[in-house]
Amino acid sequence: MNAKQTAVVLLELQNDFLSEGGKLYPLLKSVLEEYDIIRNLNRLIADARAHGMLIVHTPIQFSPDYREMGHCPYGIMKVVKDTGALIRGTWGAEIAKVIDRQDSDIAIDGKSSIDAFAGTHLDFVLRAHGITTVALAGQLTNVCIESTMRSAYDKGYRVFGITDASATVGFEQYRFSVQNNWPMFSIPVTHREFLDDITESFCDSTSISSRA
Repeated sequence: MNAKQTAVVLLELQNDFLSEGGKLYPLLKSVLEEYDIIRNLNRLIADARAHGMLIVHTPIQFSPDYREMGHCPYGIMKVVKDTGALIRGTWGAEIAKVIDRQDSDIAIDGKSSIDAFAGTHLDFVLRAHGITTVALAGQLTNVCIESTMRSAYDKGYRVFGITDASATVGFEQYRFSVQNNWPMFSIPVTHREFLDDITESFCDSTSISSRA
């Protein structure tokens, strides 16, 4: 793995997900605490930056009337609207202060859907920087991360899913996604495995699912 051709793509590290008082924080709190997600995210970010990897934030934001969702949102989008979360310009939509963020990091604007590539210039930015490998972390494990993972896989990127730096609304959803779906579209690893093994050894693995 060439660090200069690798980006850590961080999905939705925002107050409404990660901070006390966040509108969606209560739904994620148990998983965040059990797997020490915030500490692992910051270790991943700091060490990846030190290796020369590109750090990319992809927050999700909506207008106050949630016009981006259409007239009758359902599923996860309905949950967001019903809780009044992630409104552009509010505290809840800001990148959480507990996250290690620096001016050299890149923030992708325009994400208002599940897949971080959809409707944004994420793919353009990655290719402009010569990125061939992406590591995905953040929220939600089985929703935005998994959808973005599938797109990155289809677009020809080498994809890593950082298992201990993502969270979702429950343990069952988290484990099923990481253990059953992630191995189909990524190489699931912990943040430490990703950072400690910056080599081509993953190509020799005969069972990538064993890393989930």
